[in-house]
Amino acid sequence: MAQTQSRRALLKVTKDKFNVTLAEIGMAVKRKDLITALQLWQGLEDHRKILSDSEACRLPDSTIRELHNLFMSHSLSEMASHPWADAMMKTAKDFALQAAKYYSAEAFSMLMVHYINSGDSQTVLRLYDEFCQTFDAEDVAPPASQVEEESSLALIEENDYELERVNPGRALVVIGAVTAHAMNDSFKAALAAHNSFGITIRVHHKKKFLRYLQDNAPLSRKVKSYLDRLIVASLVNRPPSLSRHVMNMGHPKAVSDLQSFYRKIIDGIFGEEPYIAAHPSTLSDSKLVSMTESGWTSFQTSFIRCERIDLAAKVWDDLAAAGIKPGVSMWTGLLDTYADLRNSKQAMATWNMMLQQDTLPDHLSYRAVVSALFDDGNAIAALERFKEYQNVLGGRDGLGIPVYNTVLRGLLRINRFDDASGLLKDMQSHGPEPDLFSYNTFLGYYGRQKNFKGLADVLSHMSTSKIQGDVVTFSTILSALLSIGRKDASTTIMSLMRKQGIKPNVATYTAVIDSQMREQTQANFEAALALLDKMEQDDGIKPNEVTYTAILAGLYRAQWLSREKADSIRKEIVAKMRGNGVTFRLPTYHILIRAALDSPDEMAYMDALGLIQEMKNNGIPRVGNTWYILLGGLMTRGLWDVAYEMAGTILGSGHEPNATLRNMIHQIHKQRINTTL
Repeated sequence: MAQTQSRRALLKVTKDKFNVTLAEIGMAVKRKDLITALQLWQGLEDHRKILSDSEACRLPDSTIRELHNLFMSHSLSEMASHPWADAMMKTAKDFALQAAKYYSAEAFSMLMVHYINSGDSQTVLRLYDEFCQTFDAEDVAPPASQVEEESSLALIEENDYELERVNPGRALVVIGAVTAHAMNDSFKAALAAHNSFGITIRVHHKKKFLRYLQDNAPLSRKVKSYLDRLIVASLVNRPPSLSRHVMNMGHPKAVSDLQSFYRKIIDGIFGEEPYIAAHPSTLSDSKLVSMTESGWTSFQTSFIRCERIDLAAKVWDDLAAAGIKPGVSMWTGLLDTYADLRNSKQAMATWNMMLQQDTLPDHLSYRAVVSALFDDGNAIAALERFKEYQNVLGGRDGLGIPVYNTVLRGLLRINRFDDASGLLKDMQSHGPEPDLFSYNTFLGYYGRQKNFKGLADVLSHMSTSKIQGDVVTFSTILSALLSIGRKDASTTIMSLMRKQGIKPNVATYTAVIDSQMREQTQANFEAALALLDKMEQDDGIKPNEVTYTAILAGLYRAQWLSREKADSIRKEIVAKMRGNGVTFRLPTYHILIRAALDSPDEMAYMDALGLIQEMKNNGIPRVGNTWYILLGGLMTRGLWDVAYEMAGTILGSGHEPNATLRNMIHQIHKQRINTTL
């Protein structure tokens, strides 16, 4: 919400008029006289137009909020019982637009509902056009830098709380436009309206708006159908977001949600009202968005991770039914999945099947199968595939570097140093030219061996090749220095960065701190704190929320500290945060709750519950993701009684659980019944 504007000096007569009108509006609101309150507001607005400094006479935000809330509770019934004249409707619209700018757009959505109930879809769409012209995209979406920062913290792609705080009520306005297009039987126009502001429509938005249509059951059902399809279409239309969403469900516990979402995709392709194309080449006037190979690959991968090979196979059957032949990238995705699972037998079966279906492997396919074979302990077969790769594709240009790096990593993991060193020299002479990953792989090997001459030689080669190190580079060297007790390790690393021409910034420091906390040793922890001290003493590089979160999360995971010592240090870190004006936001709490529940300390769940209570005390909304993380962690730890108690807290808080959360609560209640029988 916008902050109340500072009042500038006004002429006494103007000031008196403003104060009198403000008091009259307050009294009208108190006696719930909406029409009088709006007329007084309009008179004030007319007077503001002749002032040189009109902003000084704008209503305070608190008064706008009170008038807006009265509008929300009384406008629909009053407009229905005593139709307002055109002038009054214009006043209502103008106020709703101002309220949308300074408080919430819900009042504007009420105007749209009024015309929807009157069957006037054209006026609804004219209102929406005016709304869009009033609010530019930058007024609605958070800045790109904020999105990037939150994505580094968030556990899922989107954040209900942040979006709702930035765009209060505007999702309801979008649903109003969608409803008008549904009345006109135009799904295509509804999709365009849905995408116009980039606002995500949540389940609670949909439920709230549909309550206003409960007297028109056919329209309510139609709008619900439109919204369900639009939400799917919006994700499909953003392939990276779709892939992240699907991959987030790649766990056996989430298989029912994944399967349900996949059915919606398939219904959008093959159902009675198809709106999704199975491939970009089949887009049409009715099939408005398209699945891509990355989307199909994500479903395939997630089904395998859910241990449902049958559903992964169905993805291929559905592709065949749509007349789509899987390309090499989808085969590669399958190979990568089996590489992650260290299942070289299934990887080779997939490889042979790909060849049988006349799909020629590319550089990334060879990289995937070589990785699967190395990681499953079959180095001989991995090197045979690599030799074949060199004969078939050569790979001496930039396209080959991922394959060569995979072989370097595999050889060093099994301590075949001479072979790896020979391959590196071959790359330096004949290509592909070694890159940062190549050298980091050797740094990791030398670090594990505590071979500082080797580390120095690699750094020398990097300097000669003009390759700057990254967080992995310096974290590896820092850990090696700490392993031999070097107390000046942190200072040495910062000095080394500067020698390489790298000026450490907040992101660099934070990434190194995070890597040190994950090492889970006292020495690495002390190095992380030393780096934090350096940041706090440097006026140009102050630690931010992400920095402190990395340390706090590491403390929750800590196995080398006693619970009492960890609690003491946490309090010190939080005090440092507050001293530097850094506060927790929703993504931070999510990370810390998950870290506490992942802790090996059997009492760490109490830390998670404490964070939940702290959120309540600090006014941070506990959204669906909060409860999902908490209940999932408690269930994993087998704390069914605690989970049952927290499920009651959720249901008693007024939060409306989504389908996933409802399933978890049902599972908790079922477990409770079984254990008490």
